[in-house]
Amino acid sequence: MGRVSTSQPAPHGASSEDHASRVSSMFDGIAGRYDLMNLVMTWGQEPRLVRRTVRRAELSGTPAVLDLATGTGDIAFEILRSHEGAQVTGADFSPEMMAVGKDRPGGDKIAWVEADAMDLPFADESFDAVSHGYLLRNVADIPTTLAEQFRVLKPGGRMVALETSPPPKNIIRPFSTLYIKHVVPRLSHLITKNPEAYEYLSSTTRGFRTPSQVQGLLEEAGFVGVGHELHLFGTLAIHWATKPA
Repeated sequence: MGRVSTSQPAPHGASSEDHASRVSSMFDGIAGRYDLMNLVMTWGQEPRLVRRTVRRAELSGTPAVLDLATGTGDIAFEILRSHEGAQVTGADFSPEMMAVGKDRPGGDKIAWVEADAMDLPFADESFDAVSHGYLLRNVADIPTTLAEQFRVLKPGGRMVALETSPPPKNIIRPFSTLYIKHVVPRLSHLITKNPEAYEYLSSTTRGFRTPSQVQGLLEEAGFVGVGHELHLFGTLAIHWATKPA
């Protein structure tokens, strides 16, 4: 899964657009190894978590689905696999990530769009569901991002997301923090030869909102039926919410 727009404040003296370009370039540079790195980072649990995220969308019929931060298309392809006839649009700001996805079997069944998650190029009430993986920690303005998702959803439409979470304060926290802060960047160096992207990921994960805070932001955006479930000792969360009918 890729990134749409950027999350962290721009470095001193740099515009948010410059920062977005820098982060996009980082992910473009590791596009060919990104799926392997995600598998390693989640201890092999990524496919299971993607399937569970899609199930939380509660899709039926032949839905129109927008998959934001689609990257190489993991969630988009799972939607197609589990819901034959779904009309899936994958959007990301990393063209190299999407190029990898386009070359995967079935890539021609997805509409790939380069887009900014905070200014989506889609009409109001265009989609039955919106999905995304690892997006919210990578946008400059979460409320604006959620407002855009709310806008493009049809009444009664669902939002589902797979997102990292700061290690919760429990007996596992010292080990999960050690893994995210030190092990992940070193693994990325071995696998991608570009540890900068995963040092960025490590810092954004540790500094991101808690699942309860994300739930509050979804409610403030107007969503109802908001909920989440935790995985991997609380370091990953699946979120879901519904636009009122």
